[in-house]
Amino acid sequence: MTAPIKKVGSAVAEYRAAKGWSQEQLAIQLPGISRTVLSHLELGTELPPPDRVEQIARKLGMPRRLWAIAARPGYLEAMEFQDILSELLGKSVSLESLDDISQELAVEAIAELLHTGMSVDQAHDHFNAVLTFYGEKSTTAQFYERFLGRHAFASVDTFRTKVVEFQKIALRIYGSFRQAFKRLAYTTDIDYELAVLNPIDEAEFTRRTRFQSIQEIPVERLGDLGYISVERVQRESRERQELSDKLIEIAAGMRAEPSSWFSKIPAKRIARTQTLLRKFDSTIDLEPGLFGVTDADVLEQEARRIAPEDADLARIGATNEIGLRNLVTYLTEPYMDVYIATSMRERADFVSVNSFVQRLFAAPEVAHLNLRYFNPTQSSIADRVAKGLVEALMLRRARLTVYMAQKGDTFGKDSEASVALGQGKPVIVYVPRLFDSSAGVDSASLMLLDERALAAKRNELGVDEEEGSDRYAQVTELLRASLKRVAQTDLVRIIEAHWADFDLYGELNELPDVFREDARRYLDRLTRGEAPSIPSDEVLHGLMEILIRIALFFERRARTFREIHPLALQVILSTGVLNGILVVRSPEMCARVMQNLITNTIETDVLIDDQNYMLVERITRSTLRVISKNKLLNNAFWTQYFVE
Repeated sequence: MTAPIKKVGSAVAEYRAAKGWSQEQLAIQLPGISRTVLSHLELGTELPPPDRVEQIARKLGMPRRLWAIAARPGYLEAMEFQDILSELLGKSVSLESLDDISQELAVEAIAELLHTGMSVDQAHDHFNAVLTFYGEKSTTAQFYERFLGRHAFASVDTFRTKVVEFQKIALRIYGSFRQAFKRLAYTTDIDYELAVLNPIDEAEFTRRTRFQSIQEIPVERLGDLGYISVERVQRESRERQELSDKLIEIAAGMRAEPSSWFSKIPAKRIARTQTLLRKFDSTIDLEPGLFGVTDADVLEQEARRIAPEDADLARIGATNEIGLRNLVTYLTEPYMDVYIATSMRERADFVSVNSFVQRLFAAPEVAHLNLRYFNPTQSSIADRVAKGLVEALMLRRARLTVYMAQKGDTFGKDSEASVALGQGKPVIVYVPRLFDSSAGVDSASLMLLDERALAAKRNELGVDEEEGSDRYAQVTELLRASLKRVAQTDLVRIIEAHWADFDLYGELNELPDVFREDARRYLDRLTRGEAPSIPSDEVLHGLMEILIRIALFFERRARTFREIHPLALQVILSTGVLNGILVVRSPEMCARVMQNLITNTIETDVLIDDQNYMLVERITRSTLRVISKNKLLNNAFWTQYFVE
């Protein structure tokens, strides 16, 4: 609304300057008008009442055409209405191109629309008459009833509310408000246009049989599917066999030539054998001397101990066979609702993903829906080409994709999410957090506290604020103070709940050498599903510090995904609409969002800043759709995007 005011204000400033008067000098000549009123008018920030506008204009001798419309009662309200109408139409409109009489009649028509009680049909007709002043075609009755209705013009505010509701629809389906208005305002079948927003009856899912055809692989065997884990076992098996063969060969040499056997073995072979002996914790030393081994029987006994066991490879083979059977089931399922996009190399990755998937689909919001979902921890795909084809198929079939953010993401996983967004499908990004309700620990909530609440939390935990520290540094200290307060058993519970998501294995090098092996043995027992003994206080403290550091890493990741990451917004290739990811911080939050997406019942708000209109999903506060305010960009995009 400032543009019309600025036009009048600029004219006042020009005519005042022509007379050589300052604002103060002019104000003295105008009873009841202060210099401040003149200043606001000339800046275009505030228009005085109509009689004051006329008083100022006549004093300056301004032509009537420059001020008469602004001096009419209802002008400001009409300009506010005009701004809101521009939002509805998807383009800026103005009465300035009309002659003075037409402008005055338009202001009167707007006032009548806003202040005269009318039936729905009367209001619709009158609204279409107002549109004529702005060069717009008449809207259909279906459009008017669906988006405006009888009470749309009870006030300017109710009109604004109706337009915001229209914008929600426009943002969901169309790439620009102008396109939305032109498609919806003139159609005779508005239900067809809006059918994509219809809720989906849960019966479509609940009538299915339960999804029980996947043979679950035990947690302790999940790592058998990881190609890095499998390669490690296979490499270790080869090295054990190599060492066992070398020891048997040396033992045979010792028996054949007891006095000269050592001198005939190449130095490189001795060095390699010694290296392998140390790797597999052997106490044998091949070097001749006081502690050197000279007994062939001892070497053969050690060779038998070190020799690989077929059980490991047999177990891996059996696990992968289950994974292949499950893959067949996934490929032949008549439905596929959710695809889990993740990157898994180490055992911790498999445990983390599987735990998340189990919690997600056991949540009450989605458990009853009998959803079909691709759990990558329960399938085996050895060939990279086949793996790529399976992923492409799942992305094409699934209604939505859940992207698991990990410490290190991959090009492949990012590509999967991008492909899903480009198809116009929802993508949920799950970013872990450091959370324990009993201990009152929640890294995500701390990041969202306002300054007053953050100060109260510091006071509660006895944490001093360091001058110049940012939010991440402050949250670090609050998490540290919170975890130091918990009992040892509670800290153990927190570590055991987060070790996989936070990949504590990958962080063990951060611990001092003296504690590293104890921490590794502790985590080894966790990965095998065994009940480990409580580690030392030093190990617990070291793991606690790692948890805090990784928690802050994930908080940065969450912000990146919401605001910065290239995946945050992708163009739907078929429509040109920007499609955004939804960032969740817990399996439970993910389940709520998933239920709303599956049933097409998500709730949104429209947020507007200087650059964009944003459609924000209410649970996650993530940006789902965006329309830019850049007029040239919009014009270029919509005139060139669909050029064939």
